[in-house]
Amino acid sequence: MRIAYDTVLQSEVSALAAKSGGFEPYRYECACCGEEVHVAAPNSTSRVPHFKHRNGNNDVACENYLGQYGAISIDSRSRKSNRERVEFYYKNSNKTFCLGLCFSAVGIQHYEQQNVDFEIRTDESEPPFYTIPINTLYFAPDVPTMISLNKFSFCYYLANTLNGTKRKYDFFRFGNTPTFFKVQGNDSDFKAKLVRSTVLFNNVQYFVIFQNKDLTPQISRFPDEMQVNETFCFETMGLKFLGMTLSIPKKTDEIDRLLNNWGYQLEASETITPLWPPAPVIDDVSMVTSNKVFLFTSFALQAHGNINVHSTDILEVNYDISRVLVKKRTKICKKNAEIVIDKGESPIYAYNQISTSETAKVSFTIPDNGSWFLFNRSGVGSLKNGQVVYLTPESVIKRYESNYPTRIIYLCRQKELVNEKLLEDILMHCKRTEKLDLNQFMLLALNNTASQYIDKCSVSGYINSVAKQFIMEELL
Repeated sequence: MRIAYDTVLQSEVSALAAKSGGFEPYRYECACCGEEVHVAAPNSTSRVPHFKHRNGNNDVACENYLGQYGAISIDSRSRKSNRERVEFYYKNSNKTFCLGLCFSAVGIQHYEQQNVDFEIRTDESEPPFYTIPINTLYFAPDVPTMISLNKFSFCYYLANTLNGTKRKYDFFRFGNTPTFFKVQGNDSDFKAKLVRSTVLFNNVQYFVIFQNKDLTPQISRFPDEMQVNETFCFETMGLKFLGMTLSIPKKTDEIDRLLNNWGYQLEASETITPLWPPAPVIDDVSMVTSNKVFLFTSFALQAHGNINVHSTDILEVNYDISRVLVKKRTKICKKNAEIVIDKGESPIYAYNQISTSETAKVSFTIPDNGSWFLFNRSGVGSLKNGQVVYLTPESVIKRYESNYPTRIIYLCRQKELVNEKLLEDILMHCKRTEKLDLNQFMLLALNNTASQYIDKCSVSGYINSVAKQFIMEELL
């Protein structure tokens, strides 16, 4: 079959575009019957990549399903199955493991109408140890409901009371083999999602657990190149676990041998970084207020392969920067790199207007309220209570409260002197005189102040040297 439903991207994808990531268990479902499929012949030189049922279903209608050419749906409602979507998590806030259970809107409505319960078992033949009704009281569309696991099992069997089919989901690894979780979040109360595949990536933060009765310090088995950040013991489900957070910066022969012994392999990681607009993360969703987002990606965006939008919604700005039109819950997933982007309304926050007062002073004594700073040519310096500051034309004093400027003090500048006031100031402070030469003023357009002053000077035959210079430069 040419197309299948991707439960991660929650849209239909083509086998050709999805061939590089088609080996994760439970990810792809048949677009015809809804059963689990995987990408077959991804690297073949003689066969085209296509989806194939994992369980050996040879239904001709499914295997020959091509879909309508050119019509690949990005609507999550195109899913043919109402089956649950499941992820396993570790929550560091309470040191417990939980199951993230998710249904589509159609699935919730379908099960609620028939009063269906969801069941969790540790063995196919045992009664369920946890039951929850599938309805809008407990589930929201496409949002995982976290169920704490209080009973240990290497695998869990999930079913609903409508069809009774018990689906097996592997969780913990056997023996001393560690189980890897990918850390989500950067704080101490992080959440980590189970790594279902056998592929790990460098420079990715992982949470690793060992289930061991003796809790032997397993860290001694780790090569020096593995960066172990934290190691601790915890108890849950009646068992003791050894947990640690680590990352693997680079690939070495020693690391390869160790990971191969555990059933893993290491590959180069990918990166997704939103550039614009700002995208705060709310409940694992990057929220933007625009219908366009610019992204840096270390890989090419492939419509219907690693992103759930059409090719017309992707514009490559340059080699590693793309502009993407944001649809409802736009998802990108490539190897370790995952992001969900959704558009939200621009928030309008209620706030109190903080006013800023300005005062002109020649000098200022710093009071004991707020934080005061002096800004001048030398930079910025803090001021102490009671300190006296003499201001200059280039200096300003500012008070801050809660990181907001609330008062500004600047130099009190004198009013500019003109005409008679300026002449009086010159004659008061400058006493040097010289002989008056009227010929020097013949070509000047004199104002009343200058003309009257020269008339007075012609009586004595002397003129103030500074006043003369001001008149010659037409400043008086």
